[in-house]
Order: sequence, then C-alpha cells, then structure tokens
Amino acid sequence: MLQIIGAGPAGLAAAITLARAGRGVVVHEAAAEVGSRFQGDHQGLENWTTERGILDDFREYGLTCDFARMPCRDGVAFDAWGNRYEFHSESPLLYTIERGPGPGTVDSALLAQARDLGVEVRVNSRVRRVEGPAILATGPRAADAIAVGFHFETSMPDGWWVICDDDLAPQGYAYVLVTNGRGTVKSCMFSGFKREAEYVARTVERFQNLVGLEMRNPQP
Repeated sequence: MLQIIGAGPAGLAAAITLARAGRGVVVHEAAAEVGSRFQGDHQGLENWTTERGILDDFREYGLTCDFARMPCRDGVAFDAWGNRYEFHSESPLLYTIERGPGPGTVDSALLAQARDLGVEVRVNSRVRRVEGPAILATGPRAADAIAVGFHFETSMPDGWWVICDDDLAPQGYAYVLVTNGRGTVKSCMFSGFKREAEYVARTVERFQNLVGLEMRNPQP
C-alpha cells in the first residue's frame, strides 16, 4: 500500500494516477477537511502558456474536470502609475475556479474521483513516520511567495483585474477575481512577508479607487 502525505491537488492527482494504474493508495490529510485551507477562495487556473488548453491536460492525465469554472477571455491590468490596459483573447486566458471543501470546488471534485477509484483518504491524519513507499505532497517548508487577502460577497460584475506594483505586492502582483456574486482580492508577494497586512490594506484601497471594489462579509 502506497502512502501519500497531503490531500491537496498534487496529492490527490498522484493518488488518482496510481489508483488508475491498479495501485493501492492511502492519502493522509492533517486537516479535518480536504481543501479547508482555501475555504471559499477563488483562484485562476492559468490557460495561456501553451496552445493546448489546461482542461485538455487534465483529461490527458485522467483527472476530472467536474468542477465549477468560468472562462475568462477579457481582463483589465493596471501598472504602478494607474494606467489601464484592457485585453481580450478568443480562447480563455484562465478559468476562475473555487477552492475548499464545498460543492463545485476543484478539491471536492478530485477527492470524489479519488474515492470512486478506491483511494482511502484519511483526514485528521498527521503522519510522523512512514514505513514503505510514500509520496510527500505537503508543499515546501518555507514559502517562496504568499497570496494574502480576503474572499467576500459582492454585487460587482464577473471579472478579472490585476495590478503590478511593488507598493501592493513586492516582486509580484495584486488581483481581484469575481464570479457569480463572490470574489477574492489578494496580494501575491515574493518578499516583504512581515508587512503583509500593510500590503493587503493598500491593495484593497487601490482596487476600491480603480474598479470600485465592493466587499460584503470579507473573510481572510
């Protein structure tokens, strides 16, 4: 029986691949629910790097696409001086997806597929030592980058906005994603982690000024 430590997308994808190949798999997740770290968070599933779409990659690797998503063909970017750049693509630049343990999320879809294939997923299972073959899928000990901010309810239209400005996100970018009345605003920074609260506050204020960011019931 092969052990996988971590039930994020990487761990579940590995479990699905192994189960499809006929291997017995047990996945250990330290949290009480798979995906709880990203409860209600909206993220972008990038689709512009190659000519073939990311969903085609999912299907080739045998991974489910049975999760809610919104294709984003139009977006708005701002530079550090507030100049606005609108862009459009015939094919989706990204898909807005939701993370977390709820219905329609990527995490729930991969979890359901893994269990349908006979994978045993154990929550509240913190592994101290592994005997036999194992895959460590818990992520790095220290982050190279962090994305911090809020998810919220809103009456804003669906959309995707991004700002490249070190005053908001050192060496990174800040963004807002809105889908069906729910949104996420984040500062994705590659340095300055100790000042994250300051950068998030600046990010919220800048998006309020530039695009009329409106948040109800914001949650970190």
